[in-house]
Amino acid sequence: MKICFITLGDIKSIATMKRAIGMANPLLSIGWEVAIIAQDSDENRKRIAMECSDAVQVHYYPEGTATAEVRIKTALVNEIGPDYIVFCSFSFRNRILKNKLKHKPVILIEHSELPSGIPDNKGLRKYAMLALEQWSVLYADGLLCASQYLCKTYTKKAAQLFRKQLPILYSPYAFNNDVVESPRVRYQELKEMYAGKTLLLYMGTLTRNYGLFSMLQAMEIICGERPDTTLLLLGRGRHQEEASAFVKEKGLSSQVQFLGYTPEEELSSYFAAADAFISPLNDTVQDWARCPSKIYMYIPFNKPVFTGNIGEPAEIFGRDGHYFDNQAPASLAALISRLASGELKPAPVDKAAHSWEKRAIDFTAWANTHYASKALPIANL
Repeated sequence: MKICFITLGDIKSIATMKRAIGMANPLLSIGWEVAIIAQDSDENRKRIAMECSDAVQVHYYPEGTATAEVRIKTALVNEIGPDYIVFCSFSFRNRILKNKLKHKPVILIEHSELPSGIPDNKGLRKYAMLALEQWSVLYADGLLCASQYLCKTYTKKAAQLFRKQLPILYSPYAFNNDVVESPRVRYQELKEMYAGKTLLLYMGTLTRNYGLFSMLQAMEIICGERPDTTLLLLGRGRHQEEASAFVKEKGLSSQVQFLGYTPEEELSSYFAAADAFISPLNDTVQDWARCPSKIYMYIPFNKPVFTGNIGEPAEIFGRDGHYFDNQAPASLAALISRLASGELKPAPVDKAAHSWEKRAIDFTAWANTHYASKALPIANL
């Protein structure tokens, strides 16, 4: 059986390729043929080359108008002839013309967030997002939802649109063994650079709604008590300049460092060197719905993860998690203080349950159950 992932944009700015490159090799290992349709960019080529076997068939398309991209993607699907299509996000640009297909594949759509629940999507844009969410239920033969909140939301939408029997799989993000086990090219350098420091790491977009200033205010609170703590911020975002000004004003330049976009091949070095990870979440629809993919990347490194007691983190860590209130920086400062004092240990987690290998096995079993005419004959699932 052949599966084709259809992705959107450059992975540096739009992370819709994560499932495709994460599941590609595990699916190959259990008997699938795998193809990926991806925008042609240097970073996309680099990430696919790093994480995917040469046996994965990759088809690149040039960035263009929405109409042009839909037409190219449709032509590529006809060329590939997959039994299953997985859209890694669904949009006016990331779709195909079903009436132009030469065969009838099973069409699946992945949802990893709820765009209509994002506060920045207002007015007409919010209505457009709601329309896309409903259209995805009518367009697809099944859905992959990366959070329990999304599973509940789309089960309800499907019932409202008279598609109560639409198959929906709960399939969160996961970690990639290739990234975890990649050579730690900067580890020794980082250990020497931050010797004697308690090293905190945040990787993601630098914006207010992702907890940027909660982290900075926590560092301001803790700096007098624990001047040996350092926060590394890996990523970029629209509030970065404002954050830099805050750090300078509060005299935190020696404790907070903005490192920008970090190449994938260096991540294992930073993760291994860190003493804890920070993944701020708010008790909002946006954060209940989204699957914080970074947390799954942190799990194999067996370090404390400071996050919110909602959604997928609560599913992963349960009562043993290290949680803080993103609206109360002092609660994060208290965790940092306990970490620096040697009081915190990582929450116990079954790492094998959060690998892409496990997601591939679960997906295959689910697909075989719901699409019997296209079942993959695998004995060792």
